[in-house]
Amino acid sequence: MRLNTKTLFYLARRILIEERYLALKNSASFMIRSSKVRNKGNYIMRYVNISYGATSFSFIIFSLILTAPSLMNHEIYTLSSVVLLLFIYSLFINISNSLLFFVSVNINHILDPLRVLPVDFPDHVIAVSWFIYTGSSSLFAVLPAVFLSAFLLDDPYILAMGIIWSLFSVMLGYIIGSAMFVVFGSRLSGRRTRATNILRNVGRILFLIFVFAIFEIILYNANIVNGVIPRLPFPYSYFAPVFNIQSTIFFFHGPLMEATGYIIAITYTAASILSFVYVNKKAFYKLLEPTARTQIKGEQHVKANVRSQQFSFFSKDLKISSRKSQNLVLLIMPIFFVFPTIMSEVLYAPTARADPVTLYNAMVAFVIVTSSFYSILFLVIEGSGISFIKALPLDSRNIIRWKIPAPTFIFVVISVSMLVAISIKIVMGFAFYLFIILDMILYFVSSIVYNMNRLYRKIPDTADTVNFYSFGGQIAFITTFAFTGLIVGSADIFSLMIQDLLRLSVYMFFVVNTIVGISILLILAFRYGILSYRIRHEDGPMLQA
Repeated sequence: MRLNTKTLFYLARRILIEERYLALKNSASFMIRSSKVRNKGNYIMRYVNISYGATSFSFIIFSLILTAPSLMNHEIYTLSSVVLLLFIYSLFINISNSLLFFVSVNINHILDPLRVLPVDFPDHVIAVSWFIYTGSSSLFAVLPAVFLSAFLLDDPYILAMGIIWSLFSVMLGYIIGSAMFVVFGSRLSGRRTRATNILRNVGRILFLIFVFAIFEIILYNANIVNGVIPRLPFPYSYFAPVFNIQSTIFFFHGPLMEATGYIIAITYTAASILSFVYVNKKAFYKLLEPTARTQIKGEQHVKANVRSQQFSFFSKDLKISSRKSQNLVLLIMPIFFVFPTIMSEVLYAPTARADPVTLYNAMVAFVIVTSSFYSILFLVIEGSGISFIKALPLDSRNIIRWKIPAPTFIFVVISVSMLVAISIKIVMGFAFYLFIILDMILYFVSSIVYNMNRLYRKIPDTADTVNFYSFGGQIAFITTFAFTGLIVGSADIFSLMIQDLLRLSVYMFFVVNTIVGISILLILAFRYGILSYRIRHEDGPMLQA
């Protein structure tokens, strides 16, 4: 028995609901909100629709902002390069989303109940589910730019070709993603090692950084993309997949050339449809294959490494922060916030020599944002493990003391990397770079000592889990950002005032700023017992002084 169209869409919807439910069920916020509704399926669909709308809207804004500068200046070649970047971005998004969707369905055994039913399920049910609720949102990353270009250039050919190539990019992304699942499905769905998790997450982060960097660069100087994507010569500009989009949309003029453009676009789209029929069937039946469940093995002996408490906390926090891609995104999020400031102050400076104080003030923003994020993040990553930490025979001073090294280490690595990259463009004395990184570390540690102590005291001793809502959600970020800005910003302003009043040199500014930073750190460290030490008598108990 075959399914009709209505039943097909219903099944596609149920598959998505099950996939999203399994992804959200362990979320504390989802459990709290879903407990207040009767129909969890409708609640999940409402969540899916809101997420789809928010994603589509962000894609529209992203697309319009990127194309606006070149459209306003009537730079057609730059516009074509930007639109090609949007098509490539959309393609990568579709590859990633389709692959992750297949892996999620396979890992959670969502199609297992279908094997026993006497129904001939269409092999494109997964594709329908993915396209309606996920893949189609990527169209909003490309079509707004195409519509705006066609309207301002008064050329309906651009609109027609843009729509055809948009459908092609969605189809091609799904084909590549499903093909990767067919080839690597068993490895992707199997047990992942720590190294593969880290590599996979690092790959996502690098792609995210690349997209953000392209976004910022285009905003500052859209002509730069002309060097990133040079115009291909004939015949590559006609027939190279994806890269021929630039020429066929914007540079085919006249009836003969436009007809050639339609033939090329329709031919590629038709080829992608034929490829879809073959690859999608392979991927669907791979999902229906019985998968080996994890068997509980007998007695196993595991070698345990005994480490110091301080190093255990340090290594634990590093591992947890790199385990999930969303944690890695939050780790590098401060770079995104301060990148425009650094771009304007440093990368687009008129001369190769920079004022060290100006560079330091630009990096102060990075200290404030990073400390605010990390203070919350390195408590939230504990999740349900907070109950175990609360049960340890340790006071809060020890716990905070041992949680500070991990975020400080990551902060130092990122800060040094940024300064090394800046030093390629900016000529400045090595001593000033040392002063800058030293002061950044001092104020980062000072502010995170205060913020972590303040936030940790808000977690009840009976808490089973901890998340962003444990501290007040968005309010927590605002207040933490305000306190961090007060600690770091007031010290910077004080040092600038002393320099101006006493007419000190740049070198003396950093000396004063370092002394102020050390003073603040010592005050906060003694206030919260971070520098308390332990004295172990030879035959007596451990005492804390």
